[in-house]
Amino acid sequence: MTRRRDLLLFGAAASVPAQTAKRTRLAIIGTGHRGWAHINVIRAGRLDIDIVALADPSPEFLDRAASLEPGAATYQDYRKMLAERKDLDAVLVVTPNFLHAEATISALDRGLHALCEKPMATSVSDATRMIEASRRAGKILQIGQQMRYTPLYEKLAALVREGRIGAVQFASGNLFRGDWNPRSWRYQGKIWRFVASATGSSLLEDGIHEIDVIHWVVGARVARVYAAGGNNVLKDRETIDHAALVIEYENGVKVDFAFSLFAPNSGPSGREIIVIGTEGTLQPVSGRIAWRKRAGGEVTMIDAVDTTPGAVGAKPVGKDEDSGTYRQLAAFLDSIRTGQKPFCDGEVGRDAIQISLLAEKSLREQKPVLWADL
Repeated sequence: MTRRRDLLLFGAAASVPAQTAKRTRLAIIGTGHRGWAHINVIRAGRLDIDIVALADPSPEFLDRAASLEPGAATYQDYRKMLAERKDLDAVLVVTPNFLHAEATISALDRGLHALCEKPMATSVSDATRMIEASRRAGKILQIGQQMRYTPLYEKLAALVREGRIGAVQFASGNLFRGDWNPRSWRYQGKIWRFVASATGSSLLEDGIHEIDVIHWVVGARVARVYAAGGNNVLKDRETIDHAALVIEYENGVKVDFAFSLFAPNSGPSGREIIVIGTEGTLQPVSGRIAWRKRAGGEVTMIDAVDTTPGAVGAKPVGKDEDSGTYRQLAAFLDSIRTGQKPFCDGEVGRDAIQISLLAEKSLREQKPVLWADL
């Protein structure tokens, strides 16, 4: 588990660069809805990236991506692309979860930097293989947990670190959302997120973002996880439709997290995080941070400054064309330019999947599980 707490709390904001002189030649592996979003953010944000190649086995998704980036070469097999293209600097891996590890390792072994979408992998052992491949190649491995790059959550973490609420003792969060995109890629005759071997866990596919932000803010080692959940409403799949988690940390901090896929109209309460310390609470609310002191008094609303170009997200074509996506791409470029280890590196990504996989293991086995159980 990563221990670089100071770097994690302040590294994201520092890592968003002025644009580099040399443009990065990028290939995208996986051109579904999230892949389209990355293309649009790169173009709208005027990042120093030339998208020169696109790879996806689905002609429908590949053609849509090619229409957004007409100058890029297209491939139905990313292995062929990696073998043929000698001009690449980096890859962006946006495949279904179970393909993340092999595509990323193939790119790293080819001598390319890699930004891999979350979740890093569907097993801790695969995540470790990815880290080892990055070290072996001497290339950047960054994981796409973009909420860590969002100014709102950067500000939340910074305020905790400043001691605004004393020592953190408890945190609570939730994600109440609708079902997976029905137009997603099909695997074994089903939407791929319905298949456990393809997704790894519903909590790996979503919920991982909020859990990861809370874990980042707590800044301690996980001791054990207990979860309950299953399929109460959406029964046409292997993956769960709801869960309730309790995460216990070695320093005594407790976290609870609730997740549902059958709450599409949950409104502002659909995604919430509150951090409770010995001296007060911090809670993101409508793009600002609400600070309440334990001693009472008026709530203080604290702004989170966002310098993301206004064009980003103005005309979306994919999912989550937001400041976090823009800033993580900018940070990836900066790591390539400077050689600095990414703020959201392989160790951060591995921690995030281990918590989610422990929750899945706990709810399946109906018992608490320890960090060392994976």
